[in-house]
Amino acid sequence: MLKQFKVIFLICATGILCMSVGASIGGNYSKRTELAIGLFTGAHSVVPTYAFINFSGEHITGAQVVTEQRFMYVAMGHWPQFNVNPNKENLFEANKVDSCFLIMNEYEKIDGYYCKPFYDLWKIRFYESPFGYDQRGWSQGQMKPSLYQAEFIQKHYGVTNVLTEYFYGDSLFKLLRDVQDQTWINTYKFVSAKDSITSKP
Repeated sequence: MLKQFKVIFLICATGILCMSVGASIGGNYSKRTELAIGLFTGAHSVVPTYAFINFSGEHITGAQVVTEQRFMYVAMGHWPQFNVNPNKENLFEANKVDSCFLIMNEYEKIDGYYCKPFYDLWKIRFYESPFGYDQRGWSQGQMKPSLYQAEFIQKHYGVTNVLTEYFYGDSLFKLLRDVQDQTWINTYKFVSAKDSITSKP
């Protein structure tokens, strides 16, 4: 445990990563790199923050905050990043996340991407849009989820604090599937003490 705390401190000291990481669903004790999303403002002054996080077992060994474009192109297999997506596949499609795909231009070349669930992630944390538009989020709190919503997130995604922790791995893909489900949205928006404890994953 002490060794893990030292790793986290060194990462923060170098300015690479100063946030915690939420737990992924399922265990994997080999070296790996995961796609990660944080519902906080990072180096690029956007919400969410996009990152690649390196693990050895369940211990963080390094992390890199990246642009949305790099994250999306790597995740969809358009740009190479061997440790994240060695087979250059659409990881969203592989993990059954709908509405995430590359866009082709008239010359059949990649000209962008579309990934709808990411555009709604801010709604988990905020009651009103932090971008100045007249939009409502799903949070019961102005700047962060209510206590009951926080308990709901911890139970389903292993993230104890959306202000500081990343969603990654299977938990991230589960979240991206869930935010496109209207039943899930309604449950999260109106979650109560009873729901946060008894609702099924």
